[in-house]
Amino acid sequence: MILKGYILIYGYLLLILGISSICSKVFKLRTIFTKKFIHISISFCYVIMYYYFGTSIHIIIPPISFIIINILSYKFGLFKAMEDGSGNLGTIYYPISVFIMALITHFVPDFYPAFGIGLFCMAFGDGFAPLVSGFLRSRKIYSNKTVSGTATVFGFSLMGILIFNYIFKLEFSVFEMLVVSIVSALLELFDKKGLDNLFVPLGVSLLVYLLEVI
Repeated sequence: MILKGYILIYGYLLLILGISSICSKVFKLRTIFTKKFIHISISFCYVIMYYYFGTSIHIIIPPISFIIINILSYKFGLFKAMEDGSGNLGTIYYPISVFIMALITHFVPDFYPAFGIGLFCMAFGDGFAPLVSGFLRSRKIYSNKTVSGTATVFGFSLMGILIFNYIFKLEFSVFEMLVVSIVSALLELFDKKGLDNLFVPLGVSLLVYLLEVI
């Protein structure tokens, strides 16, 4: 069971990197698209970890390995499909936030739904925001953030918490789900050097957990 989980996670990672590399080299897809494809797709490792690892110590191993892989890629340009040369550290902050949430979950099993909501709000919200804002030009509201991009984060965050609310029977009210989605959208505004990949998942997951236990 545990071994199968590792095989699926790293096999899935290789598949994602392979597809993104092919799209980059063969179809000349811009880095913003391949990078966001990886950003969104890798979040589904959560499902594998949840099913095969539960709250065992094994849930922190993939995030640790991803931190190492992404640091090496950032430094040596190993995976061109996720490195745009901008100096953005989001690819490193991403697995760090996942590691922190996984570590909390290992010691506090009830944190699992919050972990997932925080992760998917960041993966889908932040993943699609620049793509949508690039397609739907709109007024800037802060730094390089636009109305359409922020609305995208809000929409995907709301969708994510609705799904988790149903699957995990969290019994969040509509008001609570709206609050979490608004907070997610606000946190995503602060993305200096990719810090939103820390702020969004950690902030959202902690808020969700507090709403669960209060």
